[in-house]
Amino acid sequence: MILYMRLFGKKKSGKDWFDEGNNFFGQENYFEAIKCFDKVILNKKIHGKNIAIALNSKGKCIAKLEDYETAIKCFDLAIQINPNSAVTLIEKANALENLGQNDEANECLAKAKKLESKK
Repeated sequence: MILYMRLFGKKKSGKDWFDEGNNFFGQENYFEAIKCFDKVILNKKIHGKNIAIALNSKGKCIAKLEDYETAIKCFDLAIQINPNSAVTLIEKANALENLGQNDEANECLAKAKKLESKK
């Protein structure tokens, strides 16, 4: 086992992939960041809010690439998992605004504001 670990390295955890994705995001390497966030999303050991956070992060990358419709799909999935995420609602609002869907964007912002006021 030790020899195997030396030869092939430790298998990355969901947190490792998430951290690596954030590093790529910070470097504006959105395609590589998306790959990392996909590894988190597909990791069977990751559940609930952590999946929602990874979906939100993936959506942010996709929005940076100006594919707002796909980004919104990621944000919608994240919201299904964690409907109390004001951050994700704000990200979705930004994407909607970029598509000129201002009424829907304002609805998301209103929901986010309501969630924030409950804290």
